[in-house]
Amino acid sequence: MAESNSTEDLKKQFKATSKLAAVIAGIVVALLITSYVVITNNVISLTNQIDSIRTGAYPVSVAAGRVETLLVQLQTLTDRPLYVRTEEAINGMERSYAQIDDELSGYITLLAESEMVTGSDGVKMEEEYHKLVSLQEQLLVLAADESVTDVEIAAFVNEDIRPLIADLLQSDITILEDSSDSVEVLYANGSARGTLTVTLATVLFGVVLVSLIAYLLMLRRRIQQQEVMQQKVEEALALAESASAAKSQFLSNMSHDIRTPMNAIVGLTTIANSHIDDKLRVQECLNRITTSSKHLLCLINDVLDMSKIERGKIMLNEERFNFPDMVNEIVTIVQPQARAKQLTLDIVIGNIEQEAVIGDSMRINQALLNLLGNAVKYTPEGGMVRFSLSEETSRRVGYRDYRFVIQDNGVGMTEEFVKRVFDPFEREEGGFDYSIEGTGLGMAITKNVAEMMGGTIEVKSAKGKGSTFTMTLPLKPAEGSEADEDFSGLKGLEVLIVDDDTDVLENTLAILSEVGVVGSSASSGLEAVALVVQAHVAENDYQAIIVDWMMPGVDGIETIRRIREEVGDAMPIILLTAYDWTEVEDEAREAGVTAFISKPLFKSRLRHVLKSCCLEQDIQITPRKKTAEKKLSGRVLLVEDNELNREIARELIGQTGAEVEEACDGAEAVSMVSKAPDGYYDLVFMDMKMPRMDGIEATRTICEIAVQDKRRMPPIVAMTANAFSDDRIHALDAGMKGFMTKPIDIKELHRTLRLYLS
Repeated sequence: MAESNSTEDLKKQFKATSKLAAVIAGIVVALLITSYVVITNNVISLTNQIDSIRTGAYPVSVAAGRVETLLVQLQTLTDRPLYVRTEEAINGMERSYAQIDDELSGYITLLAESEMVTGSDGVKMEEEYHKLVSLQEQLLVLAADESVTDVEIAAFVNEDIRPLIADLLQSDITILEDSSDSVEVLYANGSARGTLTVTLATVLFGVVLVSLIAYLLMLRRRIQQQEVMQQKVEEALALAESASAAKSQFLSNMSHDIRTPMNAIVGLTTIANSHIDDKLRVQECLNRITTSSKHLLCLINDVLDMSKIERGKIMLNEERFNFPDMVNEIVTIVQPQARAKQLTLDIVIGNIEQEAVIGDSMRINQALLNLLGNAVKYTPEGGMVRFSLSEETSRRVGYRDYRFVIQDNGVGMTEEFVKRVFDPFEREEGGFDYSIEGTGLGMAITKNVAEMMGGTIEVKSAKGKGSTFTMTLPLKPAEGSEADEDFSGLKGLEVLIVDDDTDVLENTLAILSEVGVVGSSASSGLEAVALVVQAHVAENDYQAIIVDWMMPGVDGIETIRRIREEVGDAMPIILLTAYDWTEVEDEAREAGVTAFISKPLFKSRLRHVLKSCCLEQDIQITPRKKTAEKKLSGRVLLVEDNELNREIARELIGQTGAEVEEACDGAEAVSMVSKAPDGYYDLVFMDMKMPRMDGIEATRTICEIAVQDKRRMPPIVAMTANAFSDDRIHALDAGMKGFMTKPIDIKELHRTLRLYLS
């Protein structure tokens, strides 16, 4: 009985289990069917959403981003006539407009016709864009019209074009934000449906593992594709932001570099006004203003010539210059910066045989200022910057190699950054003052200049120990660079050199030895006093003593004072200084200084000061005093359409004694020259950009008339703001004899006048 009950129970359990199995099977089947329907629906929906992103929101987002970039380019291009209105620039603007408009019109049409763009934003953009194209054409016409002033063009740009571009940018940004939001929504929906599908597949498809794995792989691939697409959108956005930041940083850096010489100009002008009755102080300020102005002009030329710099196509000028003047200009700019940071600035000049050479002094000056400026910027307070110049034999026939070494004990560079230091826009970060600004082009331009001149530049640096840049340039010595002045009287003179810098002592002794002077040295003031007393007791006094101003312990002035107490006032004593000697002129004169000479010490300067003090007994040698120049005679025709420029040039030329006549354009100049008697004009200064007839055409016409009438062709020299090498070539090809750029360089003006006037 018991067994029977047990069997029945087992049957009941089996039936119950079977029923449960059937129910579970039914449920599983129902769930499988439901999951199949749900999964299928989800996959179809996910595919449609991805297609919507690919065909709708994404193209709109890309198009809107590209429209923003092109509108910014148009805005930048529209500002060009505010700075330059040459025919070449206007033609370049017209070509750039055509290229940008060809691409921009297609994107705007896409936005206007896209279903993703809601409201009337797309249609509004299309209408405003057609209006912008019309305004661009008007701007080109106005820029080409010389009767339209820069102020009128600026008003047209600011009042008509810029607001319209701003409206277009705002509409475009709205579309870009909407399309980006659409992409995010579609992506979020797709991610949610994918998660649901994976969950259902994990719970219900344990029995169909292979199908589940295949589905998951497909889903994973779809998700990866969507992630890749999203990553590309983010990278494009980051790139656009980076480009915008780089542009802003570059403009900020250029603002800093331009304001540096401007600050010197404004400050020195204020100083000159406050000392208006002190002629020597005013003259000194004006000289420094001139130096800072040249530096500012160099910066402006770099900005205007940026495209050529980026392509490595800088045009070099071949002109005569001398190293004493060039190094003086560099020291004048760098020295205040070094003194402000309490840096020791050492200038060491080797035995330079050929001080006057042929080359592009402006580019060499620019390269050296880049190197020295960086050395000062990246050297902490109390550090040292050293600049040395030496001359060596060259492999190029007829040339000499000039070696420039700029050394500092500043922050230095890592080995990795040294490899990139000459790349554009490179700057090492970390471990120093982040407030230091720079264009990022200095080292790239310097390397470009060195290589174009056939030279080299090398760098050695270690982090925390400083850097050494060595630039070697082959330059051709200028003919007649050595004057015929007789220095034979210096032979046999005994001169004592007093300086704590051993390199200065060695180089100075070498220069003295070359001209036959017997040189002795002392490395301190006390040692110098002892040597002078010893020679005086032996009745073998030195014929001259050269004493450095800044020395540790007993400085140069105190040394001179003690020497005077021992040997009297007969012996010439020359004060040598790398700083502005006007700061201590009165004290030095009182101590017994005979003359002043500034560092760096070139051979020509040393010979002249020794000759003046020891042979000619000229004890009033002061670099600030200039003898009056001989007045010139002759007639100059000044051709200039700008009234203010005419007034300035007329005053500067008239100060030399020359007679000045004026013409306001090329046509009037041709008329005046052709009607004047043969040989009436001794020189013509010709502007290149003028109404009616420009300077090039006027020069060719004057040349043709001179040939036809067999008249003497007056020498014509360009005096123009067209400062590039191509302009120089065009001027010389037209028949001009010389080329001067504005602002007018007084030295170059006087040299030209002396060349052609008696």
